[in-house]
Amino acid sequence: MNATRPARRVAVASAACGAAASLVVGAFGLPAHADEVDGAGDFKITADGYYGSIRLDFSGGVPMVGEIPDVKGDVTVGVVQNDVDSTGLDAHGEGVYSRSFGSLVGADLLGVDLPLDLYAVEQVALPEEAEPDTYGIHDLTIPLAGNLRAISGEAKANWNADVLGHGSDGGVLTSLYSGVGQLDLVDLGELGLLDGVLGSMVPLDLPVGNGPLISTGDGQLLQETGVFGKADGSQGAYVEVSGRFADLNLLGGAANGGATIGLAAASDTEEPNAWGRLEATGEPGGATFEYELPALELWVGDEETGVAIEPGFDQTIEITPGVKANINFADYRTDDTELAEDGTYAAASGGGLSVRLTVAVPAPIVGEVELGSAEVGILSFPEVSVEVPQGGLYADGDEDDDNDLEFTH
Repeated sequence: MNATRPARRVAVASAACGAAASLVVGAFGLPAHADEVDGAGDFKITADGYYGSIRLDFSGGVPMVGEIPDVKGDVTVGVVQNDVDSTGLDAHGEGVYSRSFGSLVGADLLGVDLPLDLYAVEQVALPEEAEPDTYGIHDLTIPLAGNLRAISGEAKANWNADVLGHGSDGGVLTSLYSGVGQLDLVDLGELGLLDGVLGSMVPLDLPVGNGPLISTGDGQLLQETGVFGKADGSQGAYVEVSGRFADLNLLGGAANGGATIGLAAASDTEEPNAWGRLEATGEPGGATFEYELPALELWVGDEETGVAIEPGFDQTIEITPGVKANINFADYRTDDTELAEDGTYAAASGGGLSVRLTVAVPAPIVGEVELGSAEVGILSFPEVSVEVPQGGLYADGDEDDDNDLEFTH
């Protein structure tokens, strides 16, 4: 398979709105029929990712400084996973061909895997449910990390003969929506990192002394997989992802002497502003990838002035003595984008915004010692792929085939 770099288009609201609209309309699918549709051939669609992740690494022993609380761990907010496999998703039960899964929070803190995946939703087909499964919670405290105002969404899995079949227009096989509210992360006071020796070194006149290092506004993440009809009656397959970047505030935000990363001139706080779509038709040149990432702006210590952040931006800035931030606004990675020349396979990964805050204090002799770091990532899609047979699904028309798709359970 030869990798081809996709074109990156300038972000426009209409495409993002269209992506959101197609998810809302298509997510509910159509009722399953007790039919068998033959001749699809083997196909597979996978998509995963998350809205936000947090990594804490404050070591308990710091040379030349002394002992501070040992706080390490990983927290992931808004995990999404969508899988389709015509041969069956055996790990999720016999006769399961599509699955949509969302988790509110997953965490591993201080070496303990916390049971926060209880706030999760999963829907599979078969059997196909008539309505999506919904989930939601408000005012969730994430141990050692912070507070999440709200998170909610819905998951839907379809597998029926109205969507799949020779001559069908296609439709949605899985979809998942996740909406995330205000998120406050890494409050040094609550973590006990302002006590003792460290407390005398950190500049308490900054907002970080009485609040979170990092906070985000409302955001959302949408993911959809499905198939679409072609002129000859066969079908191609696709995966589509979209989301909305929220404002990200560091050390209280620019209004309080810290830094703010936000949308450039974005008054719309509802519609997605990031979008991507993979397609595979099974025909030469039919593996495609198109995406849009928004323009972002960075303000440091001043609400009036800022600099533009384009995908590919990677820079470290000093917010205040002892506190540095590395900001990376990732483009989709060229090395991880695969578009098969015969149109049977398409894959991509990347995208998203990550910020790593490093906290250091003055120390005798060495001058400065790093105490630890806090890292947050927003809108990441580690794996998105589509695989179809040569010619596409149902390339042999209505003829029988060994690769039958079952719609009974």
